[in-house]
Amino acid sequence: MRLNETLSYILGFALGDGNLSKRGNLVRLYDQNPDFVNQVLKPRFIECFGETPGVSFDRSNNSYVLHKTSPRIWKELKGFGVPPGRKARIITIPELIFTGSRRPIIAFLNGVFDAEASINKFKEKDRHPTGYLTFQVKMFSPRFIDGLGLLLCKVSPRFNPRIYHYAYGSFLRLNGKDQLNLITKYLKLDHPRFNPLAH
Repeated sequence: MRLNETLSYILGFALGDGNLSKRGNLVRLYDQNPDFVNQVLKPRFIECFGETPGVSFDRSNNSYVLHKTSPRIWKELKGFGVPPGRKARIITIPELIFTGSRRPIIAFLNGVFDAEASINKFKEKDRHPTGYLTFQVKMFSPRFIDGLGLLLCKVSPRFNPRIYHYAYGSFLRLNGKDQLNLITKYLKLDHPRFNPLAH
């Protein structure tokens, strides 16, 4: 299977909030928004792999899970860099993405950010008393966060990702309206929580 934009998106989402079982060839992608899972994630999965996944509610983590048992899809995602089992601390940017062309890089970033990013408002009493918006991704793999920052700069040198590594996780932040405007200019985030970026 060749890397294309749809696969790049699914790959990014799977590394962000997905899972390959260690046994049984089960592929799972998670999100708390059922409309997003059914209207965005599921059609792209079908487009990518030509198979229809199921969708169910997982009470253990209060999320909807898109799931498919398929040795072929499991092996393809593993081959493209999704580790089976617990992966949070060991994931890295797949080499095919990092060395690839701009459009798959953008699709990959869209997938990761739809899975894991959020928009927050930060206030600093002295410097920013009224607060400022920041686009944030938190992961447990420092190498993955570092790689996301490098990918953003490949998309445009105008991106200025701030990277922070702590014992409890690693963060990538894009601070302020100018950086958020670059997101809407260069990326296409489909999760409903990013609708405010369009306004």
